[in-house]
This record gives sequence, C-alpha cells and structure tokens, in this order.
Amino acid sequence: MSSNSFFRAPSEWVMTVIERLEQRLQLGKIETAYQREETEPSAPIVRYQCGECQSINHTNNDGRKIHEIELRFLVEVPIVQANFDVVALDLSSRIERELFNERFGCVDDVEEARLISNLPRRFNPDNGVFLRVVTIKQRIFMGPIEHDWHEIIGTKANVEGIS
Repeated sequence: MSSNSFFRAPSEWVMTVIERLEQRLQLGKIETAYQREETEPSAPIVRYQCGECQSINHTNNDGRKIHEIELRFLVEVPIVQANFDVVALDLSSRIERELFNERFGCVDDVEEARLISNLPRRFNPDNGVFLRVVTIKQRIFMGPIEHDWHEIIGTKANVEGIS
C-alpha cells in the first residue's frame, strides 16, 4: 500500500497477505478453507481461514483504530503421496518463512506479523488428507494517517543566544 492508501476493512489486509503469498509461493490461487464439498486433493493445496479478530480498545499513536487479526493457512496433502507428512511439513515451513516478521508492503499500516503456530491438525484417511496449519497474527491500523504538523516558535533573541 502506498502512503495514500490505507485499510478500510480487515478483509483488505487478508487479501493483501494472500496475494503476496500467492506471488511468492507460485502455487496458484489460495482459496478459502470453507468449501461446499470435501474432496480428496490430487496434489498439495494451500487454503486460508480467517481466525480471531479483535478490535483493540485504544488507538495507535497516529490516532487510527487497531485490529488484531489471526490468519490461518491450511496445507492439505493427499496421503497417497509418498512421505505426505514430510511434504506437508516442508510446505508449511516455507509458508512460515514467507510470513515471519513480514509487513506485506504496508509498513505504515501494520505491525510485524507474529507466528503463532505450525502444527499438524488432521489426519483423515477416509478423505485421504493430511493437514498442517500455519497460524499468524498481525495488528493492522485502520484509516488514513492524519498529519498534524507543529511548528516550534521562538524569538530571534533565543535563537541567537543558543549559538
């Protein structure tokens, strides 16, 4: 985001993170974890899930509202793939490295991303899936920065006396 743009909704931050991760991982589109049908994947898939979202009850130094948002990335690997658990570990670790302490090009609008966990979550032999979840949290600042400039005013005598 440039200095003229800012987050208007938490969903804008979520989409910024997902777009950045798609570019870096080159694995295709990362879609939501909420699907109408559960199907067995033929290759590893990365999906996202929005977790906890808290509105912090105070403002940042620049007067903007703060939200702390949790974002999860689910790595699904088919169990028919050789070493499916290690494949899931490698891919989740790669995601973790891309997300760790990242600001996603929005330096003025976020704090550093914090890694919460990278854990195995589900082994589902009926649907042929092994799942690991990488969870991050990040504080985002909502709205534009209000620039208030203050001028220090002194007398010429005070300025001359300092030199």
